[in-house]
Amino acid sequence: MLNHSFFGALSGAALGAAAALLFAPKPGKELRKDIAETAQLVGAKTADLGKAAGNAAQTAAKKSADWAGGVRAKFAKKSAEESASASGDAEAI
Repeated sequence: MLNHSFFGALSGAALGAAAALLFAPKPGKELRKDIAETAQLVGAKTADLGKAAGNAAQTAAKKSADWAGGVRAKFAKKSAEESASASGDAEAI
């Protein structure tokens, strides 16, 4: 949800900046320069967001893998205890 809101805000800001540049009374050469600078700025911010999203995804994947490994170990331990208990019960009979 947060990512959608953030990307929506970023898109809106970029469109607003582009509209402001297009409607501002400037000569063509200056306007093209402003548009190029804004495009580079948006591109750089997008790259930064992509890197941050990639890092967040890697962190989440590592935490999930660690959690799954812990759960797997608990179930393996419990299964081994139950097997040992069942073996002991069978010998008692």
